[in-house]
Amino acid sequence: MFADEILLQIGALESSLADLYQWYSEILASDSEVSRVFSMMSEEEKTHASLVEYSRRLVRSDLAFSSEVEFEVAGIKAVLEKVLALRKTPVPPTADQAIQLTLWLEMTTADDHSRNRTSLKKGNPGLARLLKALASEDLVHFGRVMELARRRGIRVPASAGDSPDGEPLSIP
Repeated sequence: MFADEILLQIGALESSLADLYQWYSEILASDSEVSRVFSMMSEEEKTHASLVEYSRRLVRSDLAFSSEVEFEVAGIKAVLEKVLALRKTPVPPTADQAIQLTLWLEMTTADDHSRNRTSLKKGNPGLARLLKALASEDLVHFGRVMELARRRGIRVPASAGDSPDGEPLSIP
């Protein structure tokens, strides 16, 4: 896959998370703490999307980045599908559900960025560094939401592939 295509997918992921978190902030506005956390995360995801778009412009202007590299896009597509499904649910999630889902999304995305970064280190070190930075930010988000979950006594996912109950994550 070419760097421009990879960045297009990553940018779509960051933008979709920004939109989801903004929606969570709006639908959970009656809970000021939760709304504030999601609003802040939405703004940060928008910044990530802008960084990815800037990187795309650089890649398109430099032929050195035109070679194909190995990149697994299935994880990104799975998260994008999950976000789309979440936005289409007839009943918006509760604060607890939004927190649980966000933990899963952020850990899954961080794992995916880290896994792909490892395979890109030789083929495209610049893209590998971008993925490392994005994975780091995903872990910051995970930590922030994990702390919120702990304060509220909310069960959390054991790993990226698990729901808070250890079962595959289902959409409310």
